[in-house]
Amino acid sequence: MTRFEVVAMALAPERHVGVFVDHYRRRGAARVRVYFDGPAASAPRPKAVGLADDELTVCDDAFWAARGGRPASVEARQRLVYADAYRALGADWLVVVDIDELIFGPVDLAAALETAPAARDLVLFPTVEAVWRAGDDLNRDYGAVLARKSYSGPFWSELSYLLYPGAGAFFVRGLLGHHMGKYAVRRGLDGVTPCIHEAKRGEVPLKAARARDPRTGQTVRLLHYDAISLDAWRAKWDRRLAVGDTAEIGRRRRRQQATYASARETDGEAALFLRLYALNRVQAGVLRRMGLLLDIAPRDRPDRD
Repeated sequence: MTRFEVVAMALAPERHVGVFVDHYRRRGAARVRVYFDGPAASAPRPKAVGLADDELTVCDDAFWAARGGRPASVEARQRLVYADAYRALGADWLVVVDIDELIFGPVDLAAALETAPAARDLVLFPTVEAVWRAGDDLNRDYGAVLARKSYSGPFWSELSYLLYPGAGAFFVRGLLGHHMGKYAVRRGLDGVTPCIHEAKRGEVPLKAARARDPRTGQTVRLLHYDAISLDAWRAKWDRRLAVGDTAEIGRRRRRQQATYASARETDGEAALFLRLYALNRVQAGVLRRMGLLLDIAPRDRPDRD
């Protein structure tokens, strides 16, 4: 059976790291590696989150010194971390994700990787984005019960302006986070650099296939909790504003950041969150009729307990 390892760079509370590790253990990962990009004092305890000691790496001064120094941007640090994990890869595939990204639905990830075409060394997982229903508890971690899909058809930008009045400029192909997905890269490739959304040889992306569960033909999608909860979303943007280490987030994401900063000054961030991540009946109905809205089944929600 095909074996895979998972890697993520994290600056997240221990409880969120624990959810991530538990999820990928249940999905069959042979190894889950978490690189903690913060002070050792706030790093998760390996046993508390289900990691072996050698699966947690604290990216301290010694770690970065051995790699030529700590890059200023989070994206550059991610690339170095992924390269580190790839060099040490002992399984057939390395799955590259973020700490807030889980596999969506009842799919067999190992089987999907095992049946990937031999001519493809990269397997892609398209993104769906976790969102709430208006009226649900926005402060329940992983409490979202819906997942919106990206939309790349005609007038995709205009659709966001119509669906989200006053906020359409924040969306890219119907999503607030990234629409490019994440991936798994095959072991043992020379001259390959694992990047954020794909792996490249030189500047050329590897030839890729979409991951599909061979039992059902279902696409293996990545469920992105761009906002795990209102409080988690607030903490994420507060940190980004304080540190300013995101260099590649894109024009529309920068608009989100600037709007959040303004809302924070007037205690308006909860209202902004509601506009962006909680769908009213009309929004949900339109997306569902277009085939762009999925349900997160209770069994697949990390908050199911």
